[in-house]
Amino acid sequence: KLPGGVFLSAWSDGAAVRIVGGPPGGGPSVMLRWENHRLCIEESTSESTLWWIHGPRAGEWYAVGGSGTVVHSVDGHRTREDLPTDATLFGVYADAARDRVVAVGGVFGLHGDHGEVWLKTNGTWEAVATDLPGVPFKAWDDLVVGAGVAWRLTGETLEELDLGGARLVTVRGRSSNDVYAVGGQSNPTVLHWNGSEWSEVDTPFLQPLNGVWTGPDAATWFAGNYGEVGGLDESGRWMLPEAPLSSEHLHAAWKHDDEVLFVGGNLLDSEDHYGTILRLGPHVVPSEVQSCG
Repeated sequence: KLPGGVFLSAWSDGAAVRIVGGPPGGGPSVMLRWENHRLCIEESTSESTLWWIHGPRAGEWYAVGGSGTVVHSVDGHRTREDLPTDATLFGVYADAARDRVVAVGGVFGLHGDHGEVWLKTNGTWEAVATDLPGVPFKAWDDLVVGAGVAWRLTGETLEELDLGGARLVTVRGRSSNDVYAVGGQSNPTVLHWNGSEWSEVDTPFLQPLNGVWTGPDAATWFAGNYGEVGGLDESGRWMLPEAPLSSEHLHAAWKHDDEVLFVGGNLLDSEDHYGTILRLGPHVVPSEVQSCG
């Protein structure tokens, strides 16, 4: 349990993994670096909690969060590219192949929710939509998913997708025809996109899921509430721990080299937030947490 807030996402920055988060209701943010089995904490990166981090290459990344916060780091030099919105940005996807960045989020209000999608091309941020009927949480490639809503982004146009009202939190794929989206409310939801249609995946999980990781490897990894973690191998066989490893809520899964990190914390509590990391990998005892210096 590490103080300062829950951990909400992770991303590989070369040899290191960067982990971001903060208190769910507001900042300041927390950022950690995991490298060579050493975990260190950086000084606060922003006054707002950072919900997601992603980059187009090692050494360059974007982290987004509350009140339109956008932190852009290029080879160690960090700048702010905050967007003119009060919305919380819950997701960001940096598309290296198309030299564009997609940021998504929204506002939950007493009189209705609304979502926003922002696009950075040619070095400039522009709003694609700022009054969507639902809050998008994450983006990957051309797909945007959220609370009962989903869209496909074509150029600067959003095409609504019918997913039957599924509440989705995260989407990620290894190709345009091999994509997973996860979420759920009282029960877990796992959907798979084969390039032409979505299908529901039978899952052994009991709680809603928040995170999914896919990559060059054949396995897909999942993270969810009350310590739900596991993987799906290339033959469709589920890989699960023999017993729950934690009761904390896990928000993201990330594979780095020969290990998988599941990050989260006491996400649903109202105060005194702390972060939790579960690790699947070589049996090496991590060193004590220190300042990154």
